[in-house]
Amino acid sequence: MTPLAREQRYGIIAFLGTAAIMLAGLVLFSHYPAIFNRGREYHAVFHTVAGLNVGDEVRYGGLLVGSVTTLDLYEKDPTRIIVTFRVQRKTPVRTDTRASITQVGFLGAPYLNLTPGRSDAPVLAAGGEVPASDQMNFQDALSQLASFFERADTLLNVAERVARASPLDRIDRTLDQVERLVTNANASSERIFTQLDAATSELEGVMTRTDRLIARLDTASRTAGPQLASTQKEAIATLREMRTLASDLRDAINQGGGADEMIRNLASTADNLNRLTARIERDPTSILRPRELPKKTVGPKIRD
Repeated sequence: MTPLAREQRYGIIAFLGTAAIMLAGLVLFSHYPAIFNRGREYHAVFHTVAGLNVGDEVRYGGLLVGSVTTLDLYEKDPTRIIVTFRVQRKTPVRTDTRASITQVGFLGAPYLNLTPGRSDAPVLAAGGEVPASDQMNFQDALSQLASFFERADTLLNVAERVARASPLDRIDRTLDQVERLVTNANASSERIFTQLDAATSELEGVMTRTDRLIARLDTASRTAGPQLASTQKEAIATLREMRTLASDLRDAINQGGGADEMIRNLASTADNLNRLTARIERDPTSILRPRELPKKTVGPKIRD
């Protein structure tokens, strides 16, 4: 092989090697830009990443500043996903910066968006956690729209069944029943008011008779007061007379004499009781009227 041919072969090999290295560098840069980026690394935790992949863009207020380096399950809460990303050193990531996953338009590729905070907020140290805010993406919107259409279809089916069941006829029947109930209630109310009027009239009559009865009782109490006092005195005198009579009978029994006198006194007492009984039967109120005391044949005199 001539020296010229050998040089040409070496030149071709060098060209192909350089092209392969450049191609590999371009591929690595396109898929793993963090390899060539020596910026600061942060992480954020989301409930869902919705199509975000390693190598996707990280934008700060819409400006491309970095890329996503890793996606993994969060160790403290496996139901969430931790997203690690790297941004340029000049990116002002602060403690009030918020991270969210969004996309350009409806069909654009998703990316990690950093929303700036206050300019006077403290700078977040490298390796810190950026607070995340879950936002609705296009897929979530489609899912909710499908759920809405499903509910709307169910509602329309129910409305169709209600329309087939003739709801107006049911409403008419219900109104007729309500009208009958109102009519019956009015009739019952009229009967109740009539009965209340009659009961009120009877109550007024009872109150009038009660007033008259109370007035009569007051008059009888004032009239019979003295007579009751006189009757009480007569009862006391009769008890004393019976006590005296019992004493005389005891003395007569002890002395063994006066049997004839005792028999006459007993006969007189029986006659007096008979007359008193007949008097009460003829006129029960006669005991309230004062009368003369009966004459006493034996024993001491009765004091008034």
